[in-house]
Amino acid sequence: MSPRGGWTRRGVLAGVPAALASGLGCPADPPVAPTLAFVGPDPERGHRLRDRDLAPPSREESAGVVIVGAGVAGLCAAWRLRQAGYVDVRVLELEDEPGGTARGGSLPRSAYPMGAHYLPVPHPRFVALQALLEDLGLVVGRDANGVPEYDPRATVRDPIERHRHRGLWHDGLYPASGADDAALAQLARFRQRLRALDRDGADGRRLFDLPVWRSSDELRGLDAITMAQWLDAEGFDDWRLRWLCDYGCRDDYGCTIAQASAFAGLHHFLARGLEDERDRLLLSWPQGNAALCEKIAARAGLGDALRTGVLVRSIDPDTGVVVAWDSASDETFAIRAERVLWAAPRFVLRHVLPPGRDPLPADALTYTPWLVANVELDERPGGTGAPLSWDNVEVGGDHLGYVVANHLEDRIAERRPGAVVTYYEPRPADDAAGLAERRAALLDAALPDLADHVIRQLTRMHGDIARHVRAIHVCRWGHAMVRPRPGALFSATAAAARAAVGRVQPCAADVGGLPLFEQAFALGVDAAESSLVAMGHRVTPMIPT
Repeated sequence: MSPRGGWTRRGVLAGVPAALASGLGCPADPPVAPTLAFVGPDPERGHRLRDRDLAPPSREESAGVVIVGAGVAGLCAAWRLRQAGYVDVRVLELEDEPGGTARGGSLPRSAYPMGAHYLPVPHPRFVALQALLEDLGLVVGRDANGVPEYDPRATVRDPIERHRHRGLWHDGLYPASGADDAALAQLARFRQRLRALDRDGADGRRLFDLPVWRSSDELRGLDAITMAQWLDAEGFDDWRLRWLCDYGCRDDYGCTIAQASAFAGLHHFLARGLEDERDRLLLSWPQGNAALCEKIAARAGLGDALRTGVLVRSIDPDTGVVVAWDSASDETFAIRAERVLWAAPRFVLRHVLPPGRDPLPADALTYTPWLVANVELDERPGGTGAPLSWDNVEVGGDHLGYVVANHLEDRIAERRPGAVVTYYEPRPADDAAGLAERRAALLDAALPDLADHVIRQLTRMHGDIARHVRAIHVCRWGHAMVRPRPGALFSATAAAARAAVGRVQPCAADVGGLPLFEQAFALGVDAAESSLVAMGHRVTPMIPT
């Protein structure tokens, strides 16, 4: 969920949390009690796979392709199948709405993202993603050189980023305040180092590319060490530069520089094209990438083929029989498919396959939990120094700050009072045990306590913000982002994560090692094309291997 990849980086009401009532400079008896709600994925629904005995199927139907999971990968797979003229598709989604970690919600003041909230326009060589955006109507023209021009209503406007350091707000993300000549020299040398890496390898492929498997073989060895180790080896020891790199890794991957592989850390800066070398626009909407998912689902023409609130109970990889439970009707049914695309989190697949059929070792992939909260304010945040931006970051915080969900509305309507700010907080840990502990703490926490925590963090940036809060919607992602720890991208484990199991093809972003929209798109498209080939259809790949 990084802003630029470069320099500049269900519901219950409750009472007012303690932070809103006392201790933070707000009135003890505020005139309007804020509304609190849990939104987003239901942590208990997926656990029914483990905890509940379900009735045998009451009926069986058939389909050519069954897609399990309606996140970005699943929707893009359905879109690619539709593009190829193949419509015998069913999409089964556990939650009540599609979108996966790119879902959105709304408050009276504005729609908002629950997770992924932007997409950088693709690198000129990523023509497949350009084709998707053009099909969605987001490319409105091309310049004299054929470069796409994007819908300005979906383009993030300036000011895009600011950071708070030493009590003041500053433009961009690099904390230059107080930097001496040595620190600035390291920054310049880091930029120079990145420019040297923004090239093709000897095999003609970009050193760092999207999807990641298109990257050159030349520097894949960097996946064996951490980003922190690479910075050490290069002599980059200034805290400002290391904070910038750490912010990028936490933002894109939910990892620190001591946890993410060096290949992933450098990929953050380079895969979409160096910011220094070209003007890279950001596409976003008030509801974040939920808008993209809505557009993709519409272009895929799913209609009744998309079934939400459905828990997949088992898959026979040899026959293609998928057994599922519909939470609305409390009915268990079966679908006999030619191919099954598993676009749900990869770690769940072993629970629905027959015992011993999953080639991926348990806990081979690890995931960072995230807390995301949308806070409705009756006044736009201010601050001394640089003006309110789309993305607003506190240097040194354990969180990533906030984006202003309604930032783009000035392009299409007269500005209204107030704002909805989306607070992002990854909760990384060094190992699986630490992640499990942090995940349990997040999912077990009471709603008022989480709301109190969010307001305390925001108060560090804006001392009087508590008295302006009108509502807080809290979203908990237990397995939000796969972690590109050393060895996750190009190892045998990575290959096992992507490997087909009989008729089942895993294709969610996590099997590619990087939790990025572009990666999910490519995996979904590739899986759709592989399915068509397996069923005897001729297909021209959108993404060359």
